[in-house]
Amino acid sequence: MSIRHKILKLLPKSLAHKIFYYRVMGKKLNFKNPKDFNEKIQYLIVYKYRKKYGKLADKYLVRDFIKEKGYEELLPKLYGIYDNANDIDFDKLPNKFVLKPNNGCGHIFVCTNKDDFDFETAKKELNIALNEKYSDKCLEYHYDYIEPKIICEEYLDDKEHKLPLDYKIYAFNGIVDSIFVLSDREHQTKTDSYDKNWNKIDFGNDHSSNKDFPKPKNFNQMIKIAEDLSKGFEFVRVDLYNINGKIYFGEMTFSPAAGMLVDINQKALDHLGSYINVNRVEKE
Repeated sequence: MSIRHKILKLLPKSLAHKIFYYRVMGKKLNFKNPKDFNEKIQYLIVYKYRKKYGKLADKYLVRDFIKEKGYEELLPKLYGIYDNANDIDFDKLPNKFVLKPNNGCGHIFVCTNKDDFDFETAKKELNIALNEKYSDKCLEYHYDYIEPKIICEEYLDDKEHKLPLDYKIYAFNGIVDSIFVLSDREHQTKTDSYDKNWNKIDFGNDHSSNKDFPKPKNFNQMIKIAEDLSKGFEFVRVDLYNINGKIYFGEMTFSPAAGMLVDINQKALDHLGSYINVNRVEKE
């Protein structure tokens, strides 16, 4: 952690976020009357997100929540959970799998052929990820409640030798507003936005694919799943995959881009922010 971040962690949360937000976004953060999506997510991080949210942001423990909600069939197969990458017995793993830490973003290793997979590099980077305190990076305090582990899960194979489309569904207490579709994830990820009726919408995505993706099979079921999982939460992004009509759960995220989304326009931020009523948020 940098000296700058160490200082921020010592400050009152609201002040630390105002400083950090201004440094990243170049504008003031309004906590007294937050209006757009970024400001309201910042508000929730400071005043709401605690242990409960950490448990659901945990890519391993969230599996229990998904089972409780009756969606166990959506979970990719779990091959192993490890406290240290050196504990992984690669000989016991299938030829294709995914390794990732449960406590943050990135450091995901996809193996499509064990003969070509660099085990040593993966182990080294995964152990680095385990020792990272993710909340120190962007002041997302609910990540402090996650006990770092490494997950080995099923590789979701779309039979086209590429990573499947990632459907990031923005849901607000049982109401889905929009879906961010991530494509070309092996190279430079592209993002396109759709509404809940699969009409393409202009959110000013900086990295659009300029493609019109077909409506996924069982799309209405995807919407229902996201709405069910989001009930009781002011906001949650539910990530799903859909491979030939088979829906898989990815993760739940309560603070996309740590409340500093920069790749959509202000109109979109205002629109998404309109769903969140911070006046009814019980501070914790």
